[in-house]
Amino acid sequence: MKKVTLNKMINLMMFFYILSLYIFTYQERLYIISNAIGLILIGFLWINSLYLRKKIVFNSFLIVYSLFIIFSLVSVFFSINSGIAIKKIQTLVSLGILMLSFINYIDSLDKLHKLMKYFVYSGFITSIYIILITDFTSITRFGSELGNVNAIGMILGISSVFCFYFILENKYYKFIPVLLIITIIIFLTGSRKSLLFLVFTLIILIFSKREKKLGNNIKILILSAVFILIILYAIYNVPIFYLIIGRRMENMMDFVFGEGTMEGSINTRFKMIQMGWEWFKERPLFGYGINNYRLLLGEEVGRVTYSHNNIIELLVGIGLFGTIIYYLAHIIVIKDLYKCSKALPKSLTYSFIAIILGYMFMSVGLVYYDNKHISIILSIASIVHRIGKKEVNTLN
Repeated sequence: MKKVTLNKMINLMMFFYILSLYIFTYQERLYIISNAIGLILIGFLWINSLYLRKKIVFNSFLIVYSLFIIFSLVSVFFSINSGIAIKKIQTLVSLGILMLSFINYIDSLDKLHKLMKYFVYSGFITSIYIILITDFTSITRFGSELGNVNAIGMILGISSVFCFYFILENKYYKFIPVLLIITIIIFLTGSRKSLLFLVFTLIILIFSKREKKLGNNIKILILSAVFILIILYAIYNVPIFYLIIGRRMENMMDFVFGEGTMEGSINTRFKMIQMGWEWFKERPLFGYGINNYRLLLGEEVGRVTYSHNNIIELLVGIGLFGTIIYYLAHIIVIKDLYKCSKALPKSLTYSFIAIILGYMFMSVGLVYYDNKHISIILSIASIVHRIGKKEVNTLN
């Protein structure tokens, strides 16, 4: 009875915590609510482990992530401002504890599916909330009331991936309108990164259903092409989508293909990357201290902010080796996911592969090494292969 009650409490707190990542994390004065819920959740998870006398799991992903924290700690000795660096290290250690807690709790397909559904439900609730609070009399990017619209768009992208998985693999057709609503809100955030992430990840999921038969693979290619064409048609032909995201995509394409753009944010961020690269070349081994890019930028242009590029942020902060170690953790997880794709549904393992590759791909446009949601995704993805082995042993 105690076990049942504890599991219910854990599920409830886990749902509220995932929801808080969407609603509170990016609001300046409300993120503390998310932190408080997370602290309570961690407490419940470890009470559960003690009650069941479970052996503590510390996998290869956590070992590499710990090395990343160590490199970040070493960077303090080379930092411009050690206080800023230490504060960021505290955040990374907190994320490490959170990831360790999830890794030791999620040990079955049922628990994994529940967590994935919490991301779907949270994305849907957030989308409805954004619709209800938006002033439709002015055409502006949706979701700013929750904080950074790009961050909101990306986390909604995670919801869309898991939603698509349940539709594709478990035939949860009731999730189709949920996916549609989440996708519309991603468009309306005006986040180019989120749109590219959405297309990239869902195409990978579609390809996860490929088979040896040529006919089926041709169908997959056609389905992918149709999916892309529908999105392109929507953002360029639906007036509200075009005004919010379509024009921004045009500006990005003009910049990428060398025609240039007058959009200030693109040009500014490109300049920030260029400056970061020059700073990295001056201190390539240990950097200027984790989170210290903002101080270099402040000295250069008078604006204190992050680089908007995960790779540059890490290269400048902790140098080449620290950056390699951070991305090595991603590669380890992806490798394990790929190896267990025979024991579990391909669309399940490819859902996590798609999200991780999507974030790696979008490293050029966002800083995420200290984000809670992708840290949770990496941690639970790191134990999917363990669940796969368990499933195989159960069948045998």
